[in-house]
Amino acid sequence: MAFQIKDFNSIVLAQINHARGVTQRVTDFQPGSVVRTLMEAPAVEIEELYLQMFLGLRDAIPVATFLSFGFEKIPAKRAIGWVSILTDLTPEEDTPIPAGSVFRATDGRIYTSIEDTVWPAGEVLVRVQVQYEAAGAVGNIAAGLITVSEQFSDDAYTVSNSAITTGKNTETDLEREARFAEFVRSLSRGTVAACMYAVKQAKLLDADGNVFEYVTLAGVVEEPGYVRIYAYTNRGLPSAQLLALARDAIDGSRDPATGAITPGYRAAGVRVDVLPVTERAVPMAIRLQMAEGYSYTPEVEQALGDVYASVVRAVQPGASLYLGKLVEAMLAVPGVSWIEPLVNSNIVCGAYEALIPGALTVTLL
Repeated sequence: MAFQIKDFNSIVLAQINHARGVTQRVTDFQPGSVVRTLMEAPAVEIEELYLQMFLGLRDAIPVATFLSFGFEKIPAKRAIGWVSILTDLTPEEDTPIPAGSVFRATDGRIYTSIEDTVWPAGEVLVRVQVQYEAAGAVGNIAAGLITVSEQFSDDAYTVSNSAITTGKNTETDLEREARFAEFVRSLSRGTVAACMYAVKQAKLLDADGNVFEYVTLAGVVEEPGYVRIYAYTNRGLPSAQLLALARDAIDGSRDPATGAITPGYRAAGVRVDVLPVTERAVPMAIRLQMAEGYSYTPEVEQALGDVYASVVRAVQPGASLYLGKLVEAMLAVPGVSWIEPLVNSNIVCGAYEALIPGALTVTLL
């Protein structure tokens, strides 16, 4: 039975009911009577005792279930995404874009390039991966709002960005509970759930010790004696270094200096491969009607695109993009009264795929 707190009134009424059940000599239980006052005095202290017990249990549960297993809350993560630079004048030779190049959003937020990039000669477009200067969801930004770069300030260049949604705040209690449940399922090593858990724990750190790359989506294809796990990260397709870390976690490893063995997660005799997913763009066409008094402005178009991108990117490998959920999310955009997707079936994401948003075509009614 769950622990239940009793308040002052419940305690007093319980004492009155008990007194009425064991004697008929006491009949005055009205507020202010001697008998009721004698009952109310300890009821105040009993209520305080219940409250202190509840607070103690609330503080002890995280210690017993999380902290004793080293399950501290995951700190906030930086937002990482892509900026595109388009030009009418193709470069005649390879143009370096060094790490740390500054890109500025329309609201003043600053994003910097993560690593050295080369703009190949003869190409009209280059994509640069950038990150926000601070960790947390504050770095998330809608598509098309990063528009300025000092290095490409000439009118011949156009700077833009895809929606950046990978910034995360410090892990919440509910998120930690879900992660702990996955950990418990992984204790029986050799199961698919255990292997999936191991892959999801793989992460790379930058020079400052911040999480630089981590797994956000994972799908699995299982055959007798052979399991393939497909991974996707906050940076897109996983790097070779991250895949190597995930494979070491699955297979186990030996420290060459000490000879200490770190056990893996796969069952003996079962091959487990960790592979990158295949990105699949999902275009969508919808018919839309605005509510009375509202018009279809660029702000509404931007909001619809952001909602569409977030819903598509949240689909797990092996799951489905449900049209009803998509419509429900889009209807939350202020001013939108009716939406009809021009497709007649849900979109299935393969276990080896990661869905990314394609073009969103809107027809006004």
